[in-house]
Amino acid sequence: MPVTSLSDVTSSLETLFKENIEERLSNAVTVNTSTVAPADVNAANNLINIFLFHFHPDGKPTVYENQAITPPQPASFSKPVTLYYHLTAYHNSATNAHLTEQDLLGHAMATLLDHTEVNDDLTVGGVPVLETALLDEDNAFELEVLSKSDTEALNVWAAHETSDLRLSIYFKVKNVRLQPQAPQSFAGPILSIGNLVVPNMGPRIASIHSTITATLPMDSGPVARQFRRHPAELYLGAPVTDRQITLLGSSLDQFAAVDLTVPVGADSEVIRIDFDANAAGGWAIAPTTGGITIEWDADLERPVSGVPTVLPLEPGSAQIKLAKTEYITRDDARVPIEIRSNSVAITLHPFIAGIAPMAARRFRIDLNGGYDLTTMAGPSDHASLLRLAVGGTVYEVIDDDAALAAGQIAISGVRSLDFILTSDVDETALAFVQLWVRDAVSQPFWIGG
Repeated sequence: MPVTSLSDVTSSLETLFKENIEERLSNAVTVNTSTVAPADVNAANNLINIFLFHFHPDGKPTVYENQAITPPQPASFSKPVTLYYHLTAYHNSATNAHLTEQDLLGHAMATLLDHTEVNDDLTVGGVPVLETALLDEDNAFELEVLSKSDTEALNVWAAHETSDLRLSIYFKVKNVRLQPQAPQSFAGPILSIGNLVVPNMGPRIASIHSTITATLPMDSGPVARQFRRHPAELYLGAPVTDRQITLLGSSLDQFAAVDLTVPVGADSEVIRIDFDANAAGGWAIAPTTGGITIEWDADLERPVSGVPTVLPLEPGSAQIKLAKTEYITRDDARVPIEIRSNSVAITLHPFIAGIAPMAARRFRIDLNGGYDLTTMAGPSDHASLLRLAVGGTVYEVIDDDAALAAGQIAISGVRSLDFILTSDVDETALAFVQLWVRDAVSQPFWIGG
């Protein structure tokens, strides 16, 4: 549950207050937010200002984040802290602005009492509260309203050196843990007494993550939101902004070899990525703090019998492993040895490019990528490859799209599938669509509405 940037916690609180107060007001007003000191606020209509005025360590670090380091070092523990916030409300109006501000603070107080924990699962109005960088890290922040006497509250405003005394709420956020320092290296093992010594233990992958952007249907219109996926999930044919995976650990750098094990038909293939040969397609490797980033594409060139051949990546389970070459001295000669990292599982997912109506209650799903569903599925038993749910209802998979009936789905092209809505569904109503290919589910997608 480590937090790299405290500002992400504050931004998450902005989302919580904005979305929850707007929902309590039936979305009749737009709530604005800011996070500056009260003396520096630029007043606006229906403004909630959330100012972090103090924080301190909260007990002794006890959560050991970097399990790869043995024995544990102080830097490998996350640092628990408690954050203290001062919340005020502002409204620009010629008359009774202070009454509107009181109403806003009442809704803000209700928000704190209704949502005492902020975690991955908390959404308000369909919007995830946590910032993308905090998702999938087991964060569970605890919110607690602070009680202050009238004298204490007045003294706070004196500290701000302003005569603009305002009704306020004070609260704290607990269970925030600062990110520990990422390990840079490990002590090397001795292979034998003398000169057969490896400089280090080689690369080790501690975590891997990626992102995916989904367009969420909102009352105000579609909203694009990027989600962090941990462990990494690669959506084949996703936009360039979501074609990066980050590997964190020890002894990871851009000079490491990368081995990718991917599904190919009914089998799998291990490919050592040639970044130079695949640079035109967008493949690249670069260093980042505590590890490396890999830019990827839906196609990967590798040699087959010495001939460069492009392999379209297919949805399914995959694995990634790194390797580095080290040298030992044997008989006064330097001998190269390859040290491999641990293998980490990743998933290759289908990416829905669009869903369009084809006829009465019949829709077509078009997928991005370069793979071929018709060859992956074979002549029969498509149900072992595919699964579809629309609005929570699972559809029957059949092998022939010409025989399609209500509540069924079938492959209709290289990367297209047709389905017919069940008879009880309003085809104009908003419905959540999930498509699985080899148990790898597509990104969040909606039709109708």
